[in-house]
Amino acid sequence: MQPGRTHPRPADPNGSQLPCEVPVPVSPNKPSKRAARAALSHFYRPADVAADLANIGPVDLWQDLAADPSSRLAGYRPEEELSAARLTADFVIPGDAEWPAALDALGDACPLGLWVRGSGDLADLSAHAVAVTGRRNSSASGTATAAQLTRELIDAGRTVTSALSYGIDTAAQHAAHAVPAPTVAVLPCGLDSCHPHNQTELLHSVVNRGGVAVSAYRPGTPASRNTLAATAQLLAALAGAVVLVEPAPDPSTVPLEAAQAAHRMGRPVLLLNSADIDAAAGHARRATRGRGGRRRPGTAGEAAQLLESVQAHRAASTADVIAALT
Repeated sequence: MQPGRTHPRPADPNGSQLPCEVPVPVSPNKPSKRAARAALSHFYRPADVAADLANIGPVDLWQDLAADPSSRLAGYRPEEELSAARLTADFVIPGDAEWPAALDALGDACPLGLWVRGSGDLADLSAHAVAVTGRRNSSASGTATAAQLTRELIDAGRTVTSALSYGIDTAAQHAAHAVPAPTVAVLPCGLDSCHPHNQTELLHSVVNRGGVAVSAYRPGTPASRNTLAATAQLLAALAGAVVLVEPAPDPSTVPLEAAQAAHRMGRPVLLLNSADIDAAAGHARRATRGRGGRRRPGTAGEAAQLLESVQAHRAASTADVIAALT
């Protein structure tokens, strides 16, 4: 790092910039590597500090950034903050046995660490993970299809991972717990809460039945559009493949953003539509229209183009999905 160099202003998870540009003098107080990574992840997006992190490591980087007594970072106490946050969730970093090797595919966007709750081992579970995700307002057939697919994936030795969204994601989680089998849940908020808020019982099922809940955001962080987008990328990175069941027509949803991320990482994307997809698609077309019939952002045509761009394999059945993954 060159003397006198300044760094990008820190950003909160909602995308706004904190009002300071931090110079580089060195502070005498050294946090641990884990505490430094947790502190950096609270203030910066991974890509903003990736180069300096690789050059000088998290401890020296934090010292440099927090040395200015007038900056917001100067009043932050990494060790104390980490200790308080770990009352809710553990903080896993690269080099830990539980760190998923698959996250290396994210490059500079790789999280500085992951907040984790649950009795399962994240590295083991994610090593054979397949993401099962799809529309929130799924049809009855779509829900049944997701559940059947989940059972067949588990029989094939796979771990099912998803968000905790309503519809397809919830169906996959419930089906796995009924087996019973552990799952991975990826959340866009701190693990002291849940998104959606009333899915807390499902979150407890994940962490208490051998599974793991994962977030890139420390406890106390609310969900936002930016955290949802980053979570879609994390969901894809933690899985060897993404299976879309009845995906919604809006490309800005987590399932389709996860499909894009998987494609960028060279991982397969599979599309499995249910018998009721035509009815569900009609409902979705009505939902994407506002007053006066105006179409809201995100259309079925845009979603179809996206699925084509990520080279989604259209599976005819759950057995077809299993065959494509073996």
